[in-house]
This record gives sequence, structure tokens and C-alpha cells, in this order.
Amino acid sequence: MNSSTHVPRAIPPASRVAYIDLLRGWAVIVMVQTHVFNATLVHAITETDLFASIRFIDGLVAPSFLFASGLAYAVTTRRKVKDYLSFGWPLFRQLGRLLFILLVGYVLHIPKFNYNHLVNEAGPEAWEVFWQVDVLHCIAVSLIFLQILLLLLRSERRLYQTVVGITLAIVFATPLVWEVDWWAILPVPIAAYLNGLHYSLFPLFPWSAFLFAGALTGYRYVEARTGQVPGAEERMMRRTAWVAVTAIALSFALHPLASGVYPVYDYWRVSPSFYLLRLGIVLLLCSGMFLFERTKGVSPNSVVTLFGRESFVVYATHLMIIYGNFGKNSIAQTIGHSFGYIESSMMTFLLLAMMYALAYVWSRVKRGPARTKRTIEMALLAGFILVFFFWPLSK
Repeated sequence: MNSSTHVPRAIPPASRVAYIDLLRGWAVIVMVQTHVFNATLVHAITETDLFASIRFIDGLVAPSFLFASGLAYAVTTRRKVKDYLSFGWPLFRQLGRLLFILLVGYVLHIPKFNYNHLVNEAGPEAWEVFWQVDVLHCIAVSLIFLQILLLLLRSERRLYQTVVGITLAIVFATPLVWEVDWWAILPVPIAAYLNGLHYSLFPLFPWSAFLFAGALTGYRYVEARTGQVPGAEERMMRRTAWVAVTAIALSFALHPLASGVYPVYDYWRVSPSFYLLRLGIVLLLCSGMFLFERTKGVSPNSVVTLFGRESFVVYATHLMIIYGNFGKNSIAQTIGHSFGYIESSMMTFLLLAMMYALAYVWSRVKRGPARTKRTIEMALLAGFILVFFFWPLSK
């Protein structure tokens, strides 16, 4: 049967894939620790060998989060592909959700959450920082790109075949893309997505390649899951683990070659070698989470999966708590880099406890009447609008 007539089997609509929630939950928990440590630790600590090891582990958070977003996209798309291709309501709801995520990404970068300051006091540099691309921007734009590509290609199989080439192109073009100052060529809001020469922490090159790799892995998973062959999922994940080992080995073999090919070669930021190393580790984490789910099981009350299910609200809220500037200074500015490991760890545990309570309450709200959820959302939106336009801002 050729790709134009291939009709994929559906995943049961009510089922969740627990290992994806585990992977995303792990990433969210470590993400909170990363942001607290980066905002509060004294500079002397951040220059030690111990912190270099912590930084490497923390550096796996964003690849894992992006990869898990790609996994979730593949599973969701299999469930709703007919609606997506027929321009059904789920497609417009998905696009609306992605545009909302993009909007929140920009809101989180408002220098001070105050209309008067934004219009009358924020200087040019504050606006340049505002346009920086962070994880939410990268996720939203990458997923919108996949949705558009699916509509154009009209087939999951053709979509993922195309994504293979796009992913490889992004990985190996990244060192070249980072040589160009796109801000001098393109409008800043667009140029910010191409590289990190100006403020952007997670531009599409190379970070979208982690999400696309997750989508490709997710597609292989749903094909195995819906193929009705006993043990297909386990075999697929074992192959994924071998792909991970191969990617790690290839990253070391490729490094000396790549460093001699590219005119400018920054291993830690743009190199294909470092991408393959991190991708390999994330693939091992993914395989490990799947193995844990199958052998140990995942409780419905699991703390990690709760963080994974409510990752968006936890991500946005903890950033507002640490960096949000609603008055004279943010918490990060107030504390400065004045904490040691003990104080930063205590702050991390406190913030995680608060985020767990938030995730638990919000998950209960989502399971309740839809009207209650909408009422709370509207009340929160109204509160943010009132604070933004009318809250007095102390200088």
C-alpha cells in the first residue's frame, strides 16, 4: 500500500502515554532547579568543576523538554489526523493552543509587567530582549511548522519522511547559520529565531531539531503500538536505545572532522557533535522511562508524571515567580547571586512544593466541570490585565 492511500490505525483517545509524561516531568523538575541555581548561586560557585558537572546535567533539560514535545505531537496527531487533514475543529483548537503558548512566551519576556513602563520607559535594549526566543517560542513555532507541513503533504508518512531531511539539514547547517548576524538583514522578531548571537537562548537552529527528533521517535512508537504485533513497542524501544548509543559514538567520531570543516566551530553551542551527544543521552532517557513504565508501572498519583502533565502551567508560573517583575525588582534581582548550595537547594525544594500544589489543583480543575475551568481562566486573565494596566509600579 503506498503512502497516498495509507490509513494509519488510531490510538485509543482516552489513553495517555505515561513514559512521555515521565520524561517531560523529569525535565520540568530539573528545569526548576536549573533556574533557581542560575539566578541565585554566587559566581564563585558557578566557576567550580562541580558546578560544571551540574551544568552539563542541567543542559539536558531543554533537549528533553523539546524531545518530549515532539513525542507528544506524534501521539496526538495519530489520534486526530483525520480532523487535522479535513480542517476539523481539533486543528483550529490546536493552532489556537500553539499561538497561546507563543503569546505566553513573549509575555514572560516583558521587562516589567506594567503598561506605562513598557510604553514610556523601556528602552531599545529592553525591546531587543523582549524578542528573544526561548523554549516556548521554539516549541510553538516548530509545532506550527509541523502542522502546516502535514496539511501540505496530506500524509503522516510523507510528513515524517520530510522531517528526517529537515532535521539533518538543521543540525549540519547550524554552525553556518550562526555565522550570520541576521539582525542586520531581517526584522528583529524574525531574525531572533535563527541564531543566538543576540539574546535568544533557544533559536530554531539547532533546538527545533530536538523536537523533530522526538516527533520522529514518536511516529515510530505509534506505528509499533498500533500495528497489533505483540512486543512491537518493546522491540522499537530497544532499537531506540541502540540508536542512542550509535549517536553518542558518532558524536565523538564526528567531532575532529567537523571542527576542520566549518569556518567557525563552537562545540558547546552549535556543533553537530554536541547535538548528537545530547540527543543520544535523551534517547537513552526516553528508553529508560519506557522500560520503567513497563516493568514498574506508573501510579496515577506519581509526582513526576503530574509535573509532566501540567508542564506548561508549571513552566510559566515558576518563571514568573523567579524572574517576573511586577514592582521594583524581581525575586532574582532581589536575591542576586548571593546564595550557596544550601540556600539555593532550599529555595528549589520550596518552589517545587509550590509548583506541585499548583499542578495538583489545576489537574483537579481540568477534570471537573468545563465551566469552572473557563471561569478560573477568565478570572486569571482579567487579573493579569488589571495588573498590567493599573498596578502602580515603584521605580
